[in-house]
Amino acid sequence: MPIFALGGIGPPALQVLATRQVDPARQGQLQGVLASAVSLASIVAPLAFSTCYFLVQKDWPGAIWLSVVLTYAIAVPLVVLGTRKARTTQPAGG
Repeated sequence: MPIFALGGIGPPALQVLATRQVDPARQGQLQGVLASAVSLASIVAPLAFSTCYFLVQKDWPGAIWLSVVLTYAIAVPLVVLGTRKARTTQPAGG
């Protein structure tokens, strides 16, 4: 259980990294997009993963874990590519 409590550390740290990529005039827009993305994910993810589990639970109960791994396998390269592009376009001083 203590390991799951550490999951709350990630989102604020990622939010700080994201705010550093945006100029001060667009901070409100960024925060709105981040809040919208979190809200949408809070609705879609439980529906998608519970549906996936319901469909495969009798034949392959461990498939839900494979779907999580697949989700991370898609998301991590997208984040890395997105941050690499942001780092290369950032001015040398900042």
